[in-house]
Amino acid sequence: MQGNEKYNIRRIFLESLGTMIGSFIMASGVALFLLPNQLSSGGISGIATITYYLFHIPMGTMILILNIPLFLTSFYKIGKSFFIKSMIGTISLSVFIDLLDKLEPLTQDRFLACIYGGGIIGLRNSTNLKNECFNRRIRLNGLFS
Repeated sequence: MQGNEKYNIRRIFLESLGTMIGSFIMASGVALFLLPNQLSSGGISGIATITYYLFHIPMGTMILILNIPLFLTSFYKIGKSFFIKSMIGTISLSVFIDLLDKLEPLTQDRFLACIYGGGIIGLRNSTNLKNECFNRRIRLNGLFS
């Protein structure tokens, strides 16, 4: 029992760390390239970008506000585990965007910002895929050992 609890704590820590690293990567792409050049990403982040320029509400705060209905729905429909993981990812993304927004943009060229920002956000997606594959491999190794 003790070894299983230790494995669970380690797994939860690694998943949370991977989520926060992915959030930092996405936040750097958004805050250092897309946001200063008035480019928008898709989804909730895109809506938050639009409200950032229309109403001057910090983007991280707007992402949290827009995600409240999604959090409530996920808690009741999908479950507590997904809800907690979503909260970790969204809160860390919001904090990182608001922190990185204070830095000087890395380029003023919109075309380059679009290429670099999109590439960095794509890199974030690949780290999420890698983490999911890594976590599946750990689970499968635990079943067969």
